[in-house]
Amino acid sequence: MSGLTHTRILASLLLAGAVAACATTKPTEEELAYEAEVKQTELMRATDSQREEIKLQDPMTQATFWSLEYEKSPGDVVAATEFAKALRGIGSEQRAAEVASQTLSLAPDNIELLVILGKSLLTSGDPGAAVDVLRRANNLAPDDLTVLGALGVAYDQTGRHREAQATYRRVLQNDPNSASALSNLGLSLALTGQAEEAETLLRRAVVQPEAGTRERQNLALVLSVQGKFEEARSIGSTDLPDALVDQNIAYFKSMLTPKARSYTALRGTQD
Repeated sequence: MSGLTHTRILASLLLAGAVAACATTKPTEEELAYEAEVKQTELMRATDSQREEIKLQDPMTQATFWSLEYEKSPGDVVAATEFAKALRGIGSEQRAAEVASQTLSLAPDNIELLVILGKSLLTSGDPGAAVDVLRRANNLAPDDLTVLGALGVAYDQTGRHREAQATYRRVLQNDPNSASALSNLGLSLALTGQAEEAETLLRRAVVQPEAGTRERQNLALVLSVQGKFEEARSIGSTDLPDALVDQNIAYFKSMLTPKARSYTALRGTQD
């Protein structure tokens, strides 16, 4: 809509308000047409270029944009998918799961929606349901590494560590230097008492270009489990305040027996 059109619409709306106040003159056909145009514009979906440009904005702006797009047309699978992704980006995992689940009734084989739903269920504390969703996605796309990575985490969170490890190894067969797969496999091995192999994998993970805080903290975690506290403290302090690192070290000193280890316990440190 041009600037001139916006000006004309604004003028007509102001005029319409004044006319209504007088209660003696009805809106003209032109005024009614402008009002209808405004309402129609509000209902129109954003253009492809607008949808592309929004990806450069901050997470909250993206969530607001896609919320409006989804509200205009809940049956728009693209808008629903982007809205669910944006919701995850601002931490609204349960709402993201709701949107993804509802939209899957329209597009049951949409891999991206299945992954969003699975990851949201994981983060929301329902790993059992996440396993079911992600296995469904894996059946549809057996070689999708994103699906495999998420499924491995879901297996770990439900205590199915051997299945998790096999799943991570499938990722590494296709992408040997995947920092996330190396890190997750290392953590899973630590859970089953294979700390030395876990350490080897995590040392590989932290030197990958895409490695970040999670990979470094997982290495510090596995070093702590082995009692290598000084090196763990050195690596941990790369990303965390010293006081928090010391708190995490103390936590692991208190759980150095295999019986004390679980996925939840090992991920009990703060990051």
